[in-house]
Amino acid sequence: MLNRCSNRVRLPLFLFSFRDAPSQTPLRSPAQRPSALSALVRRGLTALVLGSLVLPAFSQAEARTVRRLHRAVVQPVRILTFGGAITATQQKVLFTPYAQLIRQPLAPASWDGEIESLRKQEADAPHRWAAVMMETSSLQISCSMGLLVRDPADPSPNGCGQSSASIDFAMAWDRSRFDTPPDWSDFWDVARHPGRRSLRRDPRTTLEIALLADGVSPDALYRVLNTQDGVDRAFRKLDQLRPYIVWWSTPEEAARILKSGGALMGSVPTGEILSAPQAERDRFGLYWPQRLQVNYAWGVPKTSAQENTALALTAWLEHPTQKQAFANAWPSLPSLAEINSGSLDNRRLLPPIAVNDTFWSAHLPTLSARFTHWAEDR
Repeated sequence: MLNRCSNRVRLPLFLFSFRDAPSQTPLRSPAQRPSALSALVRRGLTALVLGSLVLPAFSQAEARTVRRLHRAVVQPVRILTFGGAITATQQKVLFTPYAQLIRQPLAPASWDGEIESLRKQEADAPHRWAAVMMETSSLQISCSMGLLVRDPADPSPNGCGQSSASIDFAMAWDRSRFDTPPDWSDFWDVARHPGRRSLRRDPRTTLEIALLADGVSPDALYRVLNTQDGVDRAFRKLDQLRPYIVWWSTPEEAARILKSGGALMGSVPTGEILSAPQAERDRFGLYWPQRLQVNYAWGVPKTSAQENTALALTAWLEHPTQKQAFANAWPSLPSLAEINSGSLDNRRLLPPIAVNDTFWSAHLPTLSARFTHWAEDR
C-alpha cells in the first residue's frame, strides 16, 4: 500500500494489472522464459502510472525520475537492415511481433552491408544502432576486427552471431525484350541483346556470376575461384561487360534499377521481384537454374548503447521459430502456376548455389580491394 504521507491517494498495487506478452510460443523464445526486458518495461510503466497519480505530492527529483523512466521505456531500438521488400517482410513477421513482446518500438533503417560502412557508422554515430543485419561472411570478418559484440554463449573464434536468413539472387529480365528465357551466357551477349546490365558492386555473387557465364559448373565455382588463375578469369570476363554495367549496392536499389528500365537485365534478390504487384511482377522473368543463395546474420555493434537489449533481440531473431517465420513469408520460389505453365523452359528447378561464407570470410578483404580498384578504373 502507498502510505508515505497522509495527503497522498491510497491505492493498492494489485489494482494495476500489467499483462504479460500474448501467449504465443514464438514470442517467448529464445530461452522460453519471460524477458528481463519485459520485466523492466513493466516496472517502468508501474512507476509511471503510480507516479502520475501521486505526482502533486512528489518532489521535483522524484518527478524527474518518473519522466526519465518514461523516456527510457519509449526509446526505439534502432536497427540496420536492407530496405525494400526485405524490410517490409521483416516488419510484418519479426519487428512488429518483437516490439509487441517488449512493448518498445523498433526503428529499422537501410544500409549497404559493407564493413567499411559499419566502421563509419560506429565512428559517426557510436551509440545509435542496437543491431545490424549483414552477410554472414561480413559478420565473421567484422567480429575478428572487433567491430561487433561477441555472443557470450558462443566461444568460437567468430562468435558474434549466426546465420538467420537466406536470400536467393537470380537474373531478372524484361520479358518484352526476349522471345526465350536467357541464361548467364546471354547476359554477356550484348550483340544479340543490347542494353545495360545491373550487377552488385561487390565481388560476392558478381565473381561467381562471371565464372558461371564463362562456363564454370556450379560445383566447381570455388575450386576455380580459390586460384589466382580463376580470379583472373573472372575479372577478364567482367572486362567484356564493363561498358554496359549499372552497379547497385542494396537489394532495394537492384529492384529499382530494373523496374525503372535502367537495365535490360540484372542480378536481383528473387523476393524483390516476386513481392511486387502482379502487373509489375509479370513484366520480369527470373532465371532459376543458377540462382545464388546468400546467408545473412544479425550482429550487435561494439559501440551500441543498448547491448543487453540488442543481444536479446538478436537471440530472438536467430531462434529457429523466427528463421522459419521469415522463410515462410519471404517469396523465393516460382509459383506452382509458373512451374506448371512451362515458362521455366521445362528445366528442373535445381537447388540454389550456396555462396561460400568460409571462402569469402578468408578472401573478401583481398578480393574487395582488387574489385574496387577494377570498378573505379574506367
